[in-house]
Amino acid sequence: MATTGPILRRRRSYRSFLGLYILAGIAAAAIWIGGFQYFSADLQPAIIVAAGLVPLIIAWAWAALARAGGEYRVHSESIEVESGIVSRRIDNLQLFRVRDLNLNQSLFGRLVGVGDVTVTSTDKSTPHLVLEGIDDPRAVYEKLRELVAASQATRRTMIVEEEPPPPSHS
Repeated sequence: MATTGPILRRRRSYRSFLGLYILAGIAAAAIWIGGFQYFSADLQPAIIVAAGLVPLIIAWAWAALARAGGEYRVHSESIEVESGIVSRRIDNLQLFRVRDLNLNQSLFGRLVGVGDVTVTSTDKSTPHLVLEGIDDPRAVYEKLRELVAASQATRRTMIVEEEPPPPSHS
């Protein structure tokens, strides 16, 4: 049986770090303004400019590492989450085990087109899986809904909701 590649492949979007970039830009501006206003006689302008670049470089490096540290792959029957920079880990969630899907987008996320898709499942090792900061989360959510329904229909899986026990009257 030949295996096929993933239907969807996603990494955390650089746009999901826009808030971090804004904070780094504010910190850089504060360093530059403070440096040129208060220390320009004591420091070379190049040192002030370089010091202001530090928060920008740290923010970019953080985003690059977070993005490189994980990938989400959706196959017709499963979701794989590969994570780690130095050591790698792959978690696999079979789609027939999915109980619920949620799409979360903040106002900021809606403006830049990123969001989180949360998968709740009956899987013991991965009961909650969050695909964080992905581009076009609505399309991913819809595709997952489609694939989950198909997988459950193929396996004739039915999720039974447990009722809480009735209150005891002692």
